[in-house]
Amino acid sequence: MNNKVLLVDNDVYNLASFERNFRLKYKVVTAQSGEDGLIKIEEDGPFAAIIADYDMPCKNDVPFLLLANKMAPDSTRIMFSGMSDTKVLIDAINDGHIFYFLNKPCPTERLEQILVSAVERYCLLTLEKEMLEQTLKGSIKLLIDILSLVNNQIFTQATRLRKTAQKIAMRLMSNNLWEIEMAALFSQIGCVTIPSEILNKVKSGQTLTQGEMDIYFSHPHAGKTLLRNIPRMEEIANSIAYQFKQFDGNGYPHDEKKGKSIPFIGRIIKVVFDYDTLLALGESPANALAEMRRRDTWYDTAILAALDAEINSVQPGFVVIALKREEITIGMVLADDIRDNSGAILIPKGYEITNVLQMRLIVYARLGRVMEPIKVLKQI
Repeated sequence: MNNKVLLVDNDVYNLASFERNFRLKYKVVTAQSGEDGLIKIEEDGPFAAIIADYDMPCKNDVPFLLLANKMAPDSTRIMFSGMSDTKVLIDAINDGHIFYFLNKPCPTERLEQILVSAVERYCLLTLEKEMLEQTLKGSIKLLIDILSLVNNQIFTQATRLRKTAQKIAMRLMSNNLWEIEMAALFSQIGCVTIPSEILNKVKSGQTLTQGEMDIYFSHPHAGKTLLRNIPRMEEIANSIAYQFKQFDGNGYPHDEKKGKSIPFIGRIIKVVFDYDTLLALGESPANALAEMRRRDTWYDTAILAALDAEINSVQPGFVVIALKREEITIGMVLADDIRDNSGAILIPKGYEITNVLQMRLIVYARLGRVMEPIKVLKQI
């Protein structure tokens, strides 16, 4: 059981008294300033309870308890205050998610009662989170086992989608990598409800009847239904439902969402699924990407640019964008060779566009020799 308690107070006598009264029951850590308190949270945490005066300033005069809430959201926060402004107190409690408020000075007996409740709350919350994590891990393992047993080909494809989605997410420096990976991995879980003959036709690139199309394109909704009641999988489930939705608003499901209103993870799955499908049909990575560029209204251009950067092994921190000749400006770096209509290289990739190269492009364009689009690097 975690019984670590942090007290932040600029009064050394209060700190000494607190440590003297509670050191036998709790592992007491003290800090004399807000900045020192944040360091203690980072180096000595986690704490079951954090106690501080609301007036305790910190970085840029932001109250310590507000920053503590962001750094240690599970810790029970207790606020001391001698202020009488009700609105200020209400704002402090709401913004800092304060669970207990105590007037100064506070009797030792009362503080002891509050500490007991605070530590109990923290331990219950921690136990609940651990149980939730175990439930989630167990559910994920079960789903993976089901997918691999029911249709190993779908499982193999889902594993490929996960790897590609992970690489794209890292290119985009996304902060929800876990959700993106899980969404890609379980994007095909709804296929367990689709007859195998329809799945085989899709895999081989055969044309589906309208009825077969309706059945096949129902699997994202089936996947959403299977996943949505699992803790922490709600957003993943919703994203999976939009894996066939085009950026221009066409595709499944038939609703009003388009562009950035489509879930971001759903937009990623759309790109990686179509790319994987083209590869499975025998296209090379370059040809698959070129085909997707021709359908550019289907995809989020930033995600497509990240896929392009991954395929072409562009250094991290950059993506690849495709531009028309007249959009090329001085200072841009070529991500691919500029070629003429016969395939001959006019300007090799890696070159930075200078005045001379830009004028050369204008001349080539007048002769009708420049193949478009032209790929250049863009820093994220």
